Amino acid sequence: MISGPTIAADSIPELSEDLQLEYLAEGGANIVYRIFLPPSAPCAKETILQPSEVEYYGNATPPPTEVEDHDLMTADIDGDADFDLGITITSGKLLRLRKNVRFGMPYRETANDFHSTIQPLFAPEELVDQSLVRVPPSLIQRCNEKLRDSERAEYPKRRPVIRHGVYLATDEPLGMLITDMTNTPTKHPTTPPKKTMTVTELKPKWLVQSPSAPPTAKRCRTCALRDMKAADNASVYLNAHTNRIQSSLGKAPFCPLDLISNNEQDIQRTIVNIFARHRPYPNQIRIIARRLYRHPTLLKLLSLQRLHNKVGLHGPPSGSREMSLSMTLRDCSIFLKLPTSDVEETDLEMGTIDLRLGDLDLKSAANGKAEYWLDIENRLIDEGWYMGQQASQDRTKGECVLSR
Repeated sequence: MISGPTIAADSIPELSEDLQLEYLAEGGANIVYRIFLPPSAPCAKETILQPSEVEYYGNATPPPTEVEDHDLMTADIDGDADFDLGITITSGKLLRLRKNVRFGMPYRETANDFHSTIQPLFAPEELVDQSLVRVPPSLIQRCNEKLRDSERAEYPKRRPVIRHGVYLATDEPLGMLITDMTNTPTKHPTTPPKKTMTVTELKPKWLVQSPSAPPTAKRCRTCALRDMKAADNASVYLNAHTNRIQSSLGKAPFCPLDLISNNEQDIQRTIVNIFARHRPYPNQIRIIARRLYRHPTLLKLLSLQRLHNKVGLHGPPSGSREMSLSMTLRDCSIFLKLPTSDVEETDLEMGTIDLRLGDLDLKSAANGKAEYWLDIENRLIDEGWYMGQQASQDRTKGECVLSR
C-alpha cells in the first residue's frame, strides 16, 4: 500500500461567503464552478490571513500547529482597498463541489489519496492540481437554489436534464480548488470573456493493451470498448457521408496508441480528429503534432500504465490499492490548452502549449464497480470485440492502430 502525507485539518483555508460562483460543468459526482469575488468584499482581510495553500505533513515535518507562517500573519492589508482575494487562494483556480450521490467519496479522503498516491508520480506542471478549502454552508445553499432554478424550462442556461434532481451535498464541509484549464479567465461575471486559448479535453484511456486481450487482437482495449458501446448505445448513428459510427455527443474517435506512436503522421491524424470542430490550419496541425510528439507527460503516463498493468481478468484483488491506482491511470483526462487561430503561429512554435493530467481521483471498486470492470473485459473477449469480429466493426476498421 502506498503511504504519504496527511492533510492537516487546521491548515485548510476557508472561502468567503461573499464569493460569486458561476456554473461551468458537472459529472456524476461533482459540479465545477468559476469563482468571482466582488472587489469590495467585506471579509477580504479575514480571508487573506488564512493559509494560501493546503499544507500536509509526514513523519519528518512538524504539524501545522508547530509551524509559524510569518509572511501571512504580518501581511499589511488595507481592508478598504479593492483587493483581489484570488491572489492568495483562488487565483487561476476553479471550485469543485461534491454532489449528494450514494457513491460520492468525502473530499478529505479524496485529497489524501491525491497527495499521497497520485501527486508523487508527477511533476506539479503535469497535473491539474487540487487542494481543499472550507465552504460556508450558505454558499452551498445558494448553489443548490440556483441548480433548482436552472431546471426550469425558462431558465437562460438550463441544467442538463440528465442531471436534474441531484444537488450538492449539504453534509460536505469541504470543496476542492483545481487548476483552471478553461479559456475565459476573468474576475467579474459582467466582464465580456476574451478567448485567447483553445482548450480541449481528451481521454487517453488505455495506452497499453489489456493483458487479457488475445495476442492477435485487431483492436486495442479502448477501441474495442468504443465499438461495443456504439453497438449498445441507441444514441449512436451511422453517418451516411463517411460510413463511420459517430456519437451524438460529437466526440471524435481516435486510437490512444496513436498518441504514443513513433510516427508523427499518426499524431497528426489524431489532431485532425480531436480539433475537427476548431478547423485548424494544416500548419497548425503540424505544429501541435510536433509539440505532442513523444511528449514527456504522455510518455510518463505510458510508463506508469506499463508499471501498473495487473488489470483485466487476472489483476490483483478488486479492492486493492494497486487495482484502484491501475484503473485511475487508465481513466484520467488530458487537458490541452493552446493559442487560438488568431494568435501568431510563432506562439505555438515557442511552446505555449499547456498539457496537464486531470480526473485523477483514486477509483473505487465499491458499489459493483469491480464486477463491472470484469464484465466489460469478459464481453470484449467472448463476443469478439478485441478481434474485430462483429459486423458493425467493419465500419471502424483502420481507426485502431492494431487494425491497420
